[in-house]
Amino acid sequence: MGYMAFDLPRVEPNSDIETLFKAVGFVVVQWGLAEQSLDLIVANIFHSFNGHHLLKRRLQNLEPKIKFIRDCFSEIPELKSFSAEGNALLTRFSAAGKKRNDIVHSAIASLSIEDGSFRFLKIDVLPKEHHSVREVLLEDSDWKSFRKELLRLGKDGQHLAQNICSSTNQGRS
Repeated sequence: MGYMAFDLPRVEPNSDIETLFKAVGFVVVQWGLAEQSLDLIVANIFHSFNGHHLLKRRLQNLEPKIKFIRDCFSEIPELKSFSAEGNALLTRFSAAGKKRNDIVHSAIASLSIEDGSFRFLKIDVLPKEHHSVREVLLEDSDWKSFRKELLRLGKDGQHLAQNICSSTNQGRS
């Protein structure tokens, strides 16, 4: 397979806007890989513990998945051994998920770095009947640690998913 070139009109190489596009693209791709580990855990629980009262419907959004997995760690005896490691990981997912959502679901407010940050504007509906606009910053000073955390979430999430799968499959052998 050959190299696919995705030229971006009016985007100069090594420009601020190219950096922004790369950063946002990295967040999107890496988050998808990381969150897939939660999907694997949820799918494994559904297939391994069919009929348990917690297994009412398939989950799509992050926070319901996190709550579901936490509930399973506390209520399904075969999963209790994963509770400490799993809950710590889920706390990290929740924190990174908020930052990811702010970046991905907001609009770019500036195409260049200002005071060491890219600026976005996010419209929230809080409480349910009111709209508010807030600024979201993708800060150069925070980028390195956020990037590392996304990579670690993918690795640690896959590790936990594999351990849960191995444990539940042993019980079925």
